[in-house]
Amino acid sequence: MRIGELEQKSGASRHTLRYYESIGLLSVQRQGNNYREYSPRSLSDLTFIQQAQGMGFALSEIREILHAQREQQLDCAQGALLVGKKLAQIEAKITNLQAMRKFLRSEKARLEASAAALLAQTLQARAD
Repeated sequence: MRIGELEQKSGASRHTLRYYESIGLLSVQRQGNNYREYSPRSLSDLTFIQQAQGMGFALSEIREILHAQREQQLDCAQGALLVGKKLAQIEAKITNLQAMRKFLRSEKARLEASAAALLAQTLQARAD
């Protein structure tokens, strides 16, 4: 299929498809007229890329996984290692986000209390 058809089927822009090709995420064959010809596999690879990005995988990690799949070098132990590594990264992010939430809640409460005290002082000053 040509780039326009892959663009339509996947929802990815031509720019994105060309970029993925340039960094080795998608493979493409060039015809005699220099048109790109994508295999049906490209659509499934692109679906995987989009899903993996949605789960927080970096393009470099996705490229590594796709390369291992294409070369049939990805076994269960390697897959478990990759998933475990990503899980540890996500758990660290969750911990950091929870700490940030705690800080923001505390800061919000402090600022609201300060604003209420300032309003009370203003109202008291007007009453006097």
